[in-house]
Amino acid sequence: MKLYPSILMVLVLPTSALCGWQNEVTTLKPGPFLKKLQPVHLSFELNWDGKINSGNLNLLFDRKDPRYPHYVITQIYGGSTGVAKGLFPYDCSFTSFLRKDDLRPAMFAAIETNSDERRETNNWYRSTVISKEITTPHRKGKAPKTKKSTFPFSKAPVYDLASAFLYIRSLDLKVGQEMVMVLHPFASPYLARIKVLRREIHRGLKCLRMDLKLQKIGPGGNLLGYDKMKTTTMWFSDDHELLPV
Repeated sequence: MKLYPSILMVLVLPTSALCGWQNEVTTLKPGPFLKKLQPVHLSFELNWDGKINSGNLNLLFDRKDPRYPHYVITQIYGGSTGVAKGLFPYDCSFTSFLRKDDLRPAMFAAIETNSDERRETNNWYRSTVISKEITTPHRKGKAPKTKKSTFPFSKAPVYDLASAFLYIRSLDLKVGQEMVMVLHPFASPYLARIKVLRREIHRGLKCLRMDLKLQKIGPGGNLLGYDKMKTTTMWFSDDHELLPV
């Protein structure tokens, strides 16, 4: 797997157009926790309304791979299971290559498959995020489609999924604290607003309850609605590990 792409940049968003929201982006440096990162494997079982098992999700932080000695590798993988797999077959594998010095993303590779298609996404994170997405339909006679784009943003770090988790885990979080982060987990950038709501017991564990709101960053830097997930709730363990629960 190459870490330096040679692809055509076809979409450029002028940084001058981003001034409406870019001043809100959190520039707080990550805490010292990132320097003491330990390998962790988290496994989650997904369900419908707490009654029917519908899928599984695994998060591996700091997966060892001798082929990439200069990167911290994290992996997120899983898919639908049981009845849900029959109705909505879906499998995914997301791999992040993070720089060892600050655990910011260098490259992100994703493979997703469902009943209709296979989608492969590769992002390269420099001063400009370069993205390439290839969608291959399962149906014979349908040609693959390739989407290429770039996203320049230098006001604050741009995160993928794994690096965003690690950044949040590094902070000494307080109730009421808010973070505004630029995420580019797949082929498009998003603005995430995260707020620590309160401390509470969740599934028998002491947790920090957080609210997450997402907006898509469209052409020209305009913020657009994101209907797939307007808002959601996250829980992190209320201890020094701050693991997603």
